[in-house]
Amino acid sequence: MLTKFLANAASSLRPLRYAIETATYNAFYRSPETTKELMVWKDKYKGQAMLVVGNGPSLNQTPLNEFADIPSVGMNKIDLLFPRTTWRPTVVLCMNDVVVQQHWQNWLKLDIPVILSWKSRWFVPRRVRAKFAYFLITNKRDFSEDFAKDVGRAHSVTYAALQFAYWCGADPIVVFGVDHSFVQGDKADLYERRVGADVNHFDPNYFAAGTLWGTANLQGNESDYRLSLAAFEAGNRHIYDATIGGKLNVFPKISLDEARAILKGNGYGPRAAEDG
Repeated sequence: MLTKFLANAASSLRPLRYAIETATYNAFYRSPETTKELMVWKDKYKGQAMLVVGNGPSLNQTPLNEFADIPSVGMNKIDLLFPRTTWRPTVVLCMNDVVVQQHWQNWLKLDIPVILSWKSRWFVPRRVRAKFAYFLITNKRDFSEDFAKDVGRAHSVTYAALQFAYWCGADPIVVFGVDHSFVQGDKADLYERRVGADVNHFDPNYFAAGTLWGTANLQGNESDYRLSLAAFEAGNRHIYDATIGGKLNVFPKISLDEARAILKGNGYGPRAAEDG
């Protein structure tokens, strides 16, 4: 009963919380200097292929080394994969407050830009907050084409990553590691303590035993991904899902060989047909 009451209270206060975050972002963060941190990505990869790399167990079967020269977005604790691959993302995004609290020290060691949600700044010590760039999440779920202004509220950071890739002008997008399959209880969007090894991510210690993690909302994720696909299609751009064994059925599925053809420019897919 108490849990339900708290959830309802948080939901009712959400519009106010997001309004405050928008006001503080515009008043205290956005400036000619800080805006450049996001504007530098505008159309940076226009017309180029780009990877959006999730954190599912399938990454352990994905030869990311082959795509080290492709612009890419990594998410959350993706750096835990680095000891096993020479691939590195071009940028890392995170919007999960718990992940920020657990992992900000690790990101400081990276020679990679890290962009966090403005609301999660409270979980980074003030002395190092300027080490990161920040994006604003709004209370609306609409897919945003202007990442420097705001980002549609997401059930998963992957939705934010797709909005970022759109901002970069990339086409096509190839998705790896979005397995869309979780071993968890019946309740979605709930923080709980991890018991045993983490089987939902590429590393068994991604959320180590005893640490907090947020359960997935698969239906919410699918809704977000449909909005992403619609936005890309409206711009005559493409998203392909090359996740090995992935359970997501929103984006067009392609094999690893087809992903290689797209990413190496060998002419697979609708864009090649249009060019031909």
